[in-house]
Amino acid sequence: MLDTLHSHLVTVEKWTVNLSLLLMLGLSVFQMLVRNLFDMGFPEIDIINRNLLIICGMLGAVLATSHLHHIKVDALATFFSIEVLALLKIPLALFSATICFAMVYYSVIFCLDEWEFAPPNERWTLPFTLIYPIGFTLLGLHFLYQCKADTSQ
Repeated sequence: MLDTLHSHLVTVEKWTVNLSLLLMLGLSVFQMLVRNLFDMGFPEIDIINRNLLIICGMLGAVLATSHLHHIKVDALATFFSIEVLALLKIPLALFSATICFAMVYYSVIFCLDEWEFAPPNERWTLPFTLIYPIGFTLLGLHFLYQCKADTSQ
């Protein structure tokens, strides 16, 4: 059941990142055409594109983690044997999940502060900041799933 839930979650993440990328590209092309053909532009599109870039980056990191292709710092791995590295997989995944869930807490505080102190004319962009707690939650869940996958092998 957990494997099915994980595969569905990865599918939703893939669709979200693909739709965000497609929307970002479409809005960028539209903005270029409007600026070049009509000598005008929409400043809101630039703000939306900036936020869509953050969404693509965060969900890209989530997808990389779900497929075990995330950035690894393997400087010390050359000094350890394969058995020691296998023993360190679960503690390191738990440590990574703990850091991600701590980041969820701080990103929620960031979102609440943004809502409290944002000028009223900029509040329409605040739903985009929810990618931070959502992304860190997904990262933490994928690290926890790696712990489950490593213990079942």
